Amino acid sequence: MSVATFAQPIRRALRGDFVRDGAIVFVSATAVNVVNYAIHFILSRKLGITEYGAFASLMSGLAILSIPASIMSLVVVKFVAEFNAVNDRSKIRVLTQRVLIVGFALAMVCVVLAGGLRNAIAGYLHLRDSSSVVAAAFTLSFALMLPTVRGVLQGTQDFGALAISSSSEAIGKIALAVAFAYAGFGVPGVFAGYALASALNMVYTLLAVRKHWDSSPTRLAIDTRRLLQTMGGVIIGTSTMTVMGFVDVPLVKHFFDATDAGIYGAVSVCGKMLLFIVGFIPMLVLPKATHRASHGRAPGTVLLQGLLMTFAFALCGLAVFYIAPQLVVKVTYGAAFLPAARFIFAYGVAMSLLAATNVVVSYKIGLHRYNFVVPLIALAILEPLGIHLFHASLWEVIDVLIAGNALAFGLCMIGTPFAAPVGKIATGPIVPEIAV
Repeated sequence: MSVATFAQPIRRALRGDFVRDGAIVFVSATAVNVVNYAIHFILSRKLGITEYGAFASLMSGLAILSIPASIMSLVVVKFVAEFNAVNDRSKIRVLTQRVLIVGFALAMVCVVLAGGLRNAIAGYLHLRDSSSVVAAAFTLSFALMLPTVRGVLQGTQDFGALAISSSSEAIGKIALAVAFAYAGFGVPGVFAGYALASALNMVYTLLAVRKHWDSSPTRLAIDTRRLLQTMGGVIIGTSTMTVMGFVDVPLVKHFFDATDAGIYGAVSVCGKMLLFIVGFIPMLVLPKATHRASHGRAPGTVLLQGLLMTFAFALCGLAVFYIAPQLVVKVTYGAAFLPAARFIFAYGVAMSLLAATNVVVSYKIGLHRYNFVVPLIALAILEPLGIHLFHASLWEVIDVLIAGNALAFGLCMIGTPFAAPVGKIATGPIVPEIAV
């Protein structure tokens, strides 16, 4: 086989809308990450240690409580991508409206509960002002609604509007939160700024979503079995990938002394830069795979494009880790953490493999193929067990991660469909005859 023949599918994969959409989402995701870091950089200096600690504790709680929204957003992306593939815009409208009703109801429950439990929560977290709890609850209310609405933009592949929605919210948050903090409103003011920025962004996002609606009457019928399969696949995929990405840090904290645990914490953060940098790629893969399969076209090109882009970013990052590991650690953590430098390349390899696995999982969710569930559950159990058995040094821990993540990638690739579907679309029946 000639070099030209071998390179032809790679050239084909790098053409078209995947790279263009990827550039849009990558730029917006990078902007959001930079702004989010800047928020903490500014507020930690303005609020002081005590107040910043209150802010950080509430933010951690919001991150945990908003996990269901992240899961539901992927479910919305999946079904909207199917409706969009057959140009059924009226069903996109009805699904969006139902999602908004459910999200609004959950948001109101959170606000009411926070109002009733504000003193108890403030006491548990040792907060000086219980109004911070209520303000944070309003922020949570939008965190429960916005991701699912943005899922409509992702499912319709309107990545330009999606990028504007996510980046403008981040910019609005830093502008309003910092302004309220410097105006003397403290932590409650910061969260009030967050909530106001999200509210304004919700208006834009809904206007952007409305462009994909059709006002013609329709019945939205969801196959309950299919819905449960999708939710189960998304929940297991999200949960197992989270476990495999983060379980090593607390285990190292348990098995090693404080110094080694601190060094490993720095290794983890540096290495996970690669995981976060390519986090936008699964956002492209899921709806594009669904769209191609629904039109009887080979979806494998999307997976190839996603993996090529993932490994391209990973190789660039790994090159930096290999050539200048001490510079990476020194810039990120300072000279005291330089012993971490010798580990970050190997840890980056483990995270690159995990990122590639995430791309394959997103691809299979888009095609309604959930044979990745059993392998990922097994690896989510085996990796922590492996660290329990092999932790004579930090190198052994990282070796377990590399082996486990490589095995996860290989097992998830088994049975992956690449060819165009024969007969009925690969995603199967979207809507049954009986309306619910």
